[in-house]
Amino acid sequence: MMKPLELFEEAEALCINNGFKKEIEWCDKRPTFDSVNARTFLVEYAWVVYNSGMKNSVIEAKWKDIRSAFEFFDYYEISRHPDSFRKRVLAVFGNTAKVSAVIDMAIKLASSLEAFDDLKKQIQKDPLNELDKLHFIGPVTKYHLARNLGFDYVKPDRHLVRLAEKYNMTPFELCDIIHQKTGRRLGTIDVILWRYCEQSGQKTLF
Repeated sequence: MMKPLELFEEAEALCINNGFKKEIEWCDKRPTFDSVNARTFLVEYAWVVYNSGMKNSVIEAKWKDIRSAFEFFDYYEISRHPDSFRKRVLAVFGNTAKVSAVIDMAIKLASSLEAFDDLKKQIQKDPLNELDKLHFIGPVTKYHLARNLGFDYVKPDRHLVRLAEKYNMTPFELCDIIHQKTGRRLGTIDVILWRYCEQSGQKTLF
């Protein structure tokens, strides 16, 4: 069986070969939460909400149309015309609960000039606990959202759990070992291993 570092090196090579180099570079250069603004927050929140309980490939295929239907997540416009946006987005992807969650968040962000600043301060104090309070965000997806917002976390989803179990580790332990050896961000390691597993690369390991 490959050692964790060998696994990571093979995983990154496969991902790059399969066209995910830009995604890896984005993960390496991802800005921290300090620089996140309200619209970016809404985009990342919506992405995680829509991916919750769905295959990533399904949402990736629909994301351009979802984003356009939300007018690129202009939260002020969404808050002014929620029923219109709900109808438009549902015509693209028919999940009422998810579109309502995103619209409700847009309304919250547009409610005052201080709304996002207040939310941001709360999240900065205790990221995982505060994100877990948001609608559609749970024990696993809070890590997903935190990672996408610039916190350096690993998302312990089923792919990484299965992979880490082969090493008798948790996803956190496996990614940390690779981080200690490479200095790469935990979020980058997470994405590389997840992409590798998603493409069934792990079937060739054992």
